[in-house]
Amino acid sequence: MQPIQTKLEIVSALQESSKYMQEWYSSFSAKEYFARHGEVWSASDNVDHLIKAIKPIAKALGLPKLALHAMFGKPDRSSKSYEEICSLYRAEIAKGAVASGSFLPQQEDPADPEERKSAILAELFKAMDKLVLNIEKWDDPSLDEAQLPHPLLGNLTMREMLYFTVYHNLRHASKDGD
Repeated sequence: MQPIQTKLEIVSALQESSKYMQEWYSSFSAKEYFARHGEVWSASDNVDHLIKAIKPIAKALGLPKLALHAMFGKPDRSSKSYEEICSLYRAEIAKGAVASGSFLPQQEDPADPEERKSAILAELFKAMDKLVLNIEKWDDPSLDEAQLPHPLLGNLTMREMLYFTVYHNLRHASKDGD
């Protein structure tokens, strides 16, 4: 992956991750898409989790910056790099951190798997499109001037949250998880 730092590079990386997710998740048959193997999430579970992670960030990007400051405060440090955010997240996962609460997928056994697969994937790409569209409302420096809480990593600047989103998308759209 190319280095990610600027707003334009973030947007490009998010678009690349969206394309990769589309190719990855579309490659599963409908039966495979919903199949769980023990405690391992199905492809459908992973997509549901990604939707639940992306939508709040897209929504936050659409809010006035003053509202974000009122809700979550202002960052008191500079943004970490993409590599640092990835490393921090991997360290939390290595310690046993897992998704919880509203980020857990809703397990499904749909009557029409092919139709439901298409609907879930459409929802994912709609969320990604909204995320990218809402980033356009921000200039590059302002990505360092607002923050959001992350359930495992604490407060992240908006830039860091977008770095996390790129990595998180790719992590969930691979066999290896990394």
